[in-house]
Amino acid sequence: MSDEQDDKAFLKTFGGVMALLVVSAVIIGILAVFASTFDESREQARLAHERDRVERNLLTVGVVREAGESAPDVAVDDAEDDDDDEEEVAMSGSEVNETACMACHDSGAMNAPVTGDEDAWASLYEEKGLEELVDNAINGIGAMPARGGDSSLSDEEVRNAVVYMLGESGVDVDD
Repeated sequence: MSDEQDDKAFLKTFGGVMALLVVSAVIIGILAVFASTFDESREQARLAHERDRVERNLLTVGVVREAGESAPDVAVDDAEDDDDDEEEVAMSGSEVNETACMACHDSGAMNAPVTGDEDAWASLYEEKGLEELVDNAINGIGAMPARGGDSSLSDEEVRNAVVYMLGESGVDVDD
């Protein structure tokens, strides 16, 4: 009789623990979905920016015309305006850091220098200089992928991120 009561008590406790684990897993899942929606507007802006870049790359660069047809009107200023738009769209160093760099440079993952570690960044800056650090960030070095793993970043945006991380680490950059 006592073994039967022990078995019932065990099953009741086991069932309660399993129910608690299932409820905890559901709550964690809901929190994860909720937390991922915070950065949705930035992601939408990023996708719009990338879509614009692709559309610019697909623009017609020449026209085939038959004999006797007049040349289409082409505004010379349009090409200059496209360059201005790209400059206006370039993300700041802080924004690039948040989207691509901080995953490794906030935690020191894979021996990445931690943003804010003045000694590490100062020695890198003294050893390599700004241009080589930017080149390493653009092309990748060691475990670091090119452009921090975000191939849509422009050279200017990568440079902004490097200058930002150096500044946040207390290194005065001769830009």
